[in-house]
Amino acid sequence: MSATLSAAGEQLVTVTIDGIEVRVPKGTLLVEAAKSIAQEIPVYCYHTKLGPAGLCRICMVEIEGMPKLQIACNLSVTDGMIVRTKGPRVDAARATVLELFLVNHPLDCPICDKGGECDLQDYALAYGRGSSDVADPKLAKPKAADLGPTIVLDEERCIVCQRCVRFDDVIARESQLVVKERGARDIIATATGQPYRHNFTGNVTELCPVGALTSKTYRFKSRPWDLDRTQTTCAQCSVGCQQYADMRYGKLLRTMLVEDDPISDGWLCDRGRYNIGFYDSPRRLTQPLYRKNGRLVQIGWDDAFLLWSKAIRQAIATHGPPSVGAIGGGRLTNEEAFLLQHLFRALGVANLDWRAGRQRQATPGRNGATLSALDRCQAIVVAGESPQERAPVFWLRMQKARRANDALIVESSDPQRARREVGDLQRVALVWDGCDLSVGRSFAWSFEGGSDLALFVTGEQNNARGAEAMGMLPGSGPGFAPLARALDGYEMFEAARRGELSVLSIFGANPARNANDPREAAAALSATEFLVVSDLFMTETAEHATLVLPAKGAFEKHGTTANFGGELLPLTPSLQAPDFTLADGEMLDALAEQLGVAVPTYDELHGLVVNAVAKADLDFALGDERFGPDRTPSPRTVKILDGGGTWRNDPTLEGLRS
Repeated sequence: MSATLSAAGEQLVTVTIDGIEVRVPKGTLLVEAAKSIAQEIPVYCYHTKLGPAGLCRICMVEIEGMPKLQIACNLSVTDGMIVRTKGPRVDAARATVLELFLVNHPLDCPICDKGGECDLQDYALAYGRGSSDVADPKLAKPKAADLGPTIVLDEERCIVCQRCVRFDDVIARESQLVVKERGARDIIATATGQPYRHNFTGNVTELCPVGALTSKTYRFKSRPWDLDRTQTTCAQCSVGCQQYADMRYGKLLRTMLVEDDPISDGWLCDRGRYNIGFYDSPRRLTQPLYRKNGRLVQIGWDDAFLLWSKAIRQAIATHGPPSVGAIGGGRLTNEEAFLLQHLFRALGVANLDWRAGRQRQATPGRNGATLSALDRCQAIVVAGESPQERAPVFWLRMQKARRANDALIVESSDPQRARREVGDLQRVALVWDGCDLSVGRSFAWSFEGGSDLALFVTGEQNNARGAEAMGMLPGSGPGFAPLARALDGYEMFEAARRGELSVLSIFGANPARNANDPREAAAALSATEFLVVSDLFMTETAEHATLVLPAKGAFEKHGTTANFGGELLPLTPSLQAPDFTLADGEMLDALAEQLGVAVPTYDELHGLVVNAVAKADLDFALGDERFGPDRTPSPRTVKILDGGGTWRNDPTLEGLRS
């Protein structure tokens, strides 16, 4: 048989698997070639993203012309190869392997968290024997061992496939997990004996093919067949990973990765996986609150909209539209952000901004790229704060580029020095935190021209780039259409302190916590005559509000977001929101009705969003003047809740814990 070329120029070889001819690129592993004809070859140690290990031997197949069975996970196909994945020899070999795995494995499927989605359970049924030749008692090992803040290890169930160890070494580059002891007594443990802790620990619970590694937050909560699953977009940072939300009886129990997601590359960070408990927190706001005689009292929604609209009307009538402003959009859907600017601009209000924290710019402009562009880069330059904490899965993709392309990663505050380190490398990614505009400008000037440049701006809020495209900037409308310059977020605070801002509406932002100077921001909020805050919790900002409105979270509403790569991503509701809470878009619809402003229907709104993203004028660079004056951020940290229920310092989760 002769080899041919694919449309991509790859050399193809022909292999026959169970009587079916298939052409695959030369060098393809046999286990992957079998997938092209939907033929399953069982695996334990092998994983597509981890590569072959050849440890478990469950994937043995018969190759014509070879006297011994071969493992499919570590064997590349050759032209003319004839493979049998079934048959008496193969079945007997797999049964023997399974018997060895089950020698010391506890028969506790009815109480094992992996029951119903366990590879060992499935393969034992498909290939195992009905009885065992082993008469010795099972070896007992510790059960429910605490591996770290997020994970419990049942050592009796472990088959030592080492997926977790290789993930920690190859993908996460942490090298914390190792195999200790030898033979039948080998166990998974941390190399130092310290708790297993980093940004991606939860992935090993999904990689584990048995019930050895289990999640502390999900243990004994449900069986997989009792769960209702919805695919949606993670809203914990600006990467926009796709994830499954699994519910039982209306309660969110866990989030799981989407293996073929091109954005996350099939991994989740621990923030996206574990920071979900706030949805059913007893501290959530569930009723509008109005400040009367210095105290917040509960009121109905009708009264809330009447008070809100009356305050806006009076301010515009008395002091004009410049006395009114709105901040929000970075944590709203695109549709809500578009509606927010549409409503206020219809009233003549131009003081609009999504920025109330340290970040000044979210859209990279003409050299912006999707996340997949990172995979082919020869050098990655990090300017400002590292994405390791701001956008963990993006940092994971940076490590992938380092492995695959031997990419150079440069972290420097000096653009000229970074340029010298990159040298003659052409495919360069510049990753900027978007905070200090002067830093963005200087790095852009140093790297533009002569290089195949890809720009990325990692954001504080999940939909910062979407908010900018929707027109939530004081000098540009949807699609970055130029408008007369108005007040940005910090200028609104200054106007409030001077008594020149009568009504300020804030949606899903917490400047009293996240501004460059939270104390000054809090003082400005206190000086605002009528402050409206929409959020899930009584935040530091809401403490100063005249009117507090209980909002729905990302898992509780429809819409789209734009990640920092500019990709439009869906939000699909998976949870029923608490009674008497509203989505921000629903609040804006009701306010518009009170103010007599016509707004688009949801279908029209979605079309306007798509059009704004598609036709966005991106002819600007990092640090462009249209994003306003430089406001150098002060370094600081924010405490976030880790998977073990304790607070730790983290410089990224600005305002996520409201």
